[in-house]
Amino acid sequence: MLFKQWNNFSEPRHHLDAPLEDTTNLESLQISTLPKVTFSGSLDLMSFRKVVVISKTLEPLFPKRLIKLEHIASFQGTWQTNTTEEFRYREDFQAEEAATSKKTERSIEFPMQKLDNNTLLLCVEENFLHVPPIVWNILSREIVAKCSTLQFLVIGTTDRIGEVKSIGAPGSCPFGQEDLPPLAPPEFITNFTASLIDQLIASHMKFSGFVAPSEGPSGFEKLSLETMDKLIDLCWPIVNHLSRDSYVTECHRCWRLNGTAMGAQTGLYL
Repeated sequence: MLFKQWNNFSEPRHHLDAPLEDTTNLESLQISTLPKVTFSGSLDLMSFRKVVVISKTLEPLFPKRLIKLEHIASFQGTWQTNTTEEFRYREDFQAEEAATSKKTERSIEFPMQKLDNNTLLLCVEENFLHVPPIVWNILSREIVAKCSTLQFLVIGTTDRIGEVKSIGAPGSCPFGQEDLPPLAPPEFITNFTASLIDQLIASHMKFSGFVAPSEGPSGFEKLSLETMDKLIDLCWPIVNHLSRDSYVTECHRCWRLNGTAMGAQTGLYL
């Protein structure tokens, strides 16, 4: 037998279901202060020629066991967000009471490391659950403004393509000797990589790079074994002072440990 608890309150159903806070803005544009991105560290850009920008998913391509990365600077982004306490319900468990909310400040840091005497490496850790997209837009603007004298090599991922594709500004020299096909509609780039490319194009800066196919949301992407092998071949010229066999082995090991391996390639844990 089923029992339905009687609602003792006379509010209409759409009033009970709606948020009770008058300050709640359900529109796509939120009234809040813009995030701030600051740069910390002493960096002499005149001694470098190129900066490689990657996402955290592609960090296994630069294994720390083989490459001695030197931390020299960092970008830090801070923003405010509204947090709400636990929902409280009245005695009939149908009508929600007003919950208090407060503003909290969140921050995230992106280290800039020295890859070699001529190259910088910037690794950006994306997370669609905690970082709003506007942070990536402002971060991209600050990166382009700070590194305007350097040549950009952008390596990213997207779930909108089926194979590794080349990217670059019109007139820029393609990266490496690989004959990679360019992007073709309806293929497109998303997330931080798209934001950075948009800023580079708007600033009329030449850049090159490539994007790889991935599966999963931003910050939790998975790469197939075929894609990883292709990326290893493409990134080998950047770190060609290492033994190729040891580089391939270490990249595969980090790829599995980083949580970006797909399916059976993740390994067996006992």
